[in-house]
Formats: sequence, structure tokens, C-alpha cells
Amino acid sequence: MAVKTIWPIHYACGHQDDRDLTDRPADRRAGFAEWLAKQKCSVNCTILASLVTA
Repeated sequence: MAVKTIWPIHYACGHQDDRDLTDRPADRRAGFAEWLAKQKCSVNCTILASLVTA
């Protein structure tokens, strides 16, 4: 059975980022991915949103 190493992080702003969590122990990756999602987005979404025109 393959061990999942790439985790999708879904931020509250709607942004998604795939993170390689091979540096974390396998039994702690899911919890760390959840913690990352609660943190500030790795991309400044307010700047990106201002570039989008309707």
C-alpha cells in the first residue's frame, strides 16, 4: 500500500495548494495538513483578487 505524501491544502480563502509532506512522519501528515489549512494562505489572495476583473 502506498503512503500518501502529497496533501491538498484547502485554505479558507478558497485557495488550494498541494504540499509535499514527506519530511513529516506518516502518522502526522493529515493533522499537519489540517493545521496548515487554518493558517494564513501562502499566497496573498487579497492582491490576486484585486487583479481579477469582472
